Order: sequence, then C-alpha cells, then structure tokens
Amino acid sequence: MIDSPEAYEESYLFRAAIEPTGLMSPGFKADALELAALRRQQEHIARDGWQTMTPIELFEANRQFHETLAKWSGNRFIVQGVRRTDQLRRLVEYRQARARAPRQAQAMEHLTILDAIAAQDLLEAASRMRAHLEGARRGKVYSADVFPAAGA
Repeated sequence: MIDSPEAYEESYLFRAAIEPTGLMSPGFKADALELAALRRQQEHIARDGWQTMTPIELFEANRQFHETLAKWSGNRFIVQGVRRTDQLRRLVEYRQARARAPRQAQAMEHLTILDAIAAQDLLEAASRMRAHLEGARRGKVYSADVFPAAGA
C-alpha cells in the first residue's frame, strides 16, 4: 500500500529500476498503431488537455502510456510490475492530478520518449524515461497535496 511519502518514493525508485530496463529489453517492439495513439493522447494533454481533463482521465492516460511501453518490452515481469505499481498508486495520483501544470510538462516528456522510440533510439528513450521518473519523484513525493503531514 502507498500510505506514506516513503512508500510513494519507493514506488518511484522501483519504477525507475524497471521501466527504463523494459525499453532496452532485447524483445522490445513498439506497435506503430499504439505509438500513434499514445502520441495523439499525449499531444492533446500537452496542448490543453492538462487544463480540462479530470484527475481520473489524466491518471488513465499516464497509466496507459507507461503500461503500453512496458508491454512493448516483451517481458511479463516488467509488465506485471508496472501494472501492480499503477494499481497501488491510483488514489495517490488522483490527489496529485489537482496540480495541473506539471501534467503538461509530463506529457511533453512522454512525447520526447515516444520520439526516441520512433527513432529506434532505445538507449535515449531509456535515459529520458529515467529522467522523467526521477523528476516526477522529486516533484511529487513530498508534496503537501498528497501527504499533508509530510509537506507541513
């Protein structure tokens, strides 16, 4: 359960360990149709969706992005790890989604990851994913919006 800043931080450290690894897995294979759909969704969020989408819609778009990339890894353990972590962080992320401006920046980061995947530069995609997760960890873990006692 993610019930403290420490648990939330551990979830980000776990994700930073497995998600970039998934992008560099020998069996990694992006699906062109899914890639295009993810791009459209992230472009919408970056353009103006970050202002109009509900916290649930923002979380679902984020979840879909990360879980699709994990699926492309071809590694069932990475897929299961990302899915389980998303299940655990759902409620915490709904509270985080009230802070809207970071959603635009995160969507733009997602687009740079998709660009690297489209260019078949998986090392760059993995590097960008690690930086993306680290930035999110630093920006969210000790936010007063999520765990009020921690931010006080």
